[in-house]
Amino acid sequence: MLTGRKDELSLHMRIPADKCYLGNALLTLEGICEHFSVCDSSKENIKSALQKALDESINLSYQESTGLFDLKFSVYKDKLQITVEDFMLNDDQGLDTEQIPVEENTLRQTMKDVMVMVDEFKILKDNGRHSCYSMQFNLRLAE
Repeated sequence: MLTGRKDELSLHMRIPADKCYLGNALLTLEGICEHFSVCDSSKENIKSALQKALDESINLSYQESTGLFDLKFSVYKDKLQITVEDFMLNDDQGLDTEQIPVEENTLRQTMKDVMVMVDEFKILKDNGRHSCYSMQFNLRLAE
C-alpha cells in the first residue's frame, strides 16, 4: 500500500526583477499550493518567505539596474523547493557590472530573516551580479 504522494511538479518561470512582477510569482505559488492541498498556514508561510526573499533580492541588487529572476518550483513527495536565480542585464544605462563590489556573505546577511521562515535554505551562487539560492519547505496538507 502506497502512502506517499504520487504526483510531482516542476515548473519554471522568468520574471523581471521588479516589485510590480512579484504578484505573478505569488499567484503561481498559490496555484501550486492549491493543487497539492497545502494547509492555509503553511501556504501563507511559503508565500511570505518567497515574497520576502524576492523583495530582499531586489533591494540588494536592483535599485539602479535591471535584471531577471528565474524561478523553479519543484514538488516531490511532501517537499516544495523554490530555486531563485537572479542576474543583472548588462545593457543597463552604462552601468559597469564588473565594478559592482562583491562583499562576502552579503546575500546570506540579507536573507537572514528569510532563512528562519524555511525548512532549508542554501546559497548556490553569490557574486554580486548573479546569485542563486534555494528554499525548501516541508508541506503540511490540509485535512
